[in-house]
Amino acid sequence: MSTDVMIQKIAEYFKTQPVLKAWLFGSYSRGEERPDSDVDILVTLDYSQSIGLRFFGMYEDLKDLLGRNVDLVSDRTLAPFARESADHDKKLIYERTA
Repeated sequence: MSTDVMIQKIAEYFKTQPVLKAWLFGSYSRGEERPDSDVDILVTLDYSQSIGLRFFGMYEDLKDLLGRNVDLVSDRTLAPFARESADHDKKLIYERTA
């Protein structure tokens, strides 16, 4: 699956989830992915909705949708040591509109 098709699938999926924004980061955002690369996704969640276990459900859904491992990270929980790297690589792939 091409990166563009993958981004389209992720964006369509997030329309049904409590996600305000999503970025691709890591090897896919840099165009350096390999067949065994996971998909790194950083999200801003909509905490006006109940999140609870939905976050873990999104992780499983995305793995199934994309057919590969996913690293789904909330911007609230991204470790400081990883933030600089993610911020350098990230590419906006979804933003909720009104």
